[in-house]
Amino acid sequence: MLYPGAMVMGETGKPWTADEVRATVSKYFDMLVMDVQGQHFVKAAIYRELSARFAARNVNSIERKMSNISAVLVGLGYPHLRGLSPLPNYQRSLVESVLEELTRRQSLDAIIESGVLDDAPVGPVDIVREADVPPEMITDLLHGQGMSRAFKRDYLALEAANRALGLAGELAVVRHEQTFLRRIGRMKLADRVEHVAQTHGDGLGYDVLSFDPEGREKWIEVKTTKYAIDVPFFVTRGEVRVSSASPEHYHLYRLYGFGSSKGTGLYRLQGDLEKSCKLDAISFEAAPKSQLRLSLI
Repeated sequence: MLYPGAMVMGETGKPWTADEVRATVSKYFDMLVMDVQGQHFVKAAIYRELSARFAARNVNSIERKMSNISAVLVGLGYPHLRGLSPLPNYQRSLVESVLEELTRRQSLDAIIESGVLDDAPVGPVDIVREADVPPEMITDLLHGQGMSRAFKRDYLALEAANRALGLAGELAVVRHEQTFLRRIGRMKLADRVEHVAQTHGDGLGYDVLSFDPEGREKWIEVKTTKYAIDVPFFVTRGEVRVSSASPEHYHLYRLYGFGSSKGTGLYRLQGDLEKSCKLDAISFEAAPKSQLRLSLI
């Protein structure tokens, strides 16, 4: 795997020029703004426009460069453009160009923050598609390894704290589980599906109590994002502990593209989160050592 600073050649075997990088980054950000604001656009048309402008870069090369930009943004704590999964092999000049574009677009933070903090969609949201396997993610770059952070907030963390979005996702999973159980004729089990985050509070380490077709309990923790399938999520120490203690019951449902025009998707992780996920500690509970000593006296 190459990290920032590695030289990556284009289709012609020549390094990307500063003009090519800047233009591609600018078009990426144009699309990102439209995506966050719910506007329609066609990525392929943008690729063709850039390819016509820079003859040395074909459409596939431009698409890969756009995916490199996604990787830089994820490393900086920003959402990436849906449909452009992050690719990690990129030049240092690409990082610098992205940082310059972030500085130039003073309104971008407000636009993204508005999208992150928007209330959940009005009315029920149905889960319409399910991924067979979890996505591959570039976990080495999630926290900006080797990058300076030129932003005010971590938008993925901000979205995770959006209680309205989280509640809407949990309700969608309750309906999804009830619908499934009724469809297979397990009416009594469907009636026992419980939104325990509401009835028992947040201390259980999961949000929804459901059942498999044989009647075994499923403890479902729900993580919801409006963003792409390969956006990472946050778990608490309590959730990890419960998943490790009762892996036979524990399920994590990741909802993605929540409420989008393409429909809400789902993938599942079952069992111990320490085995199914790469867990990175990004914060610690801390106290001055003098206080720790005093507490022991």
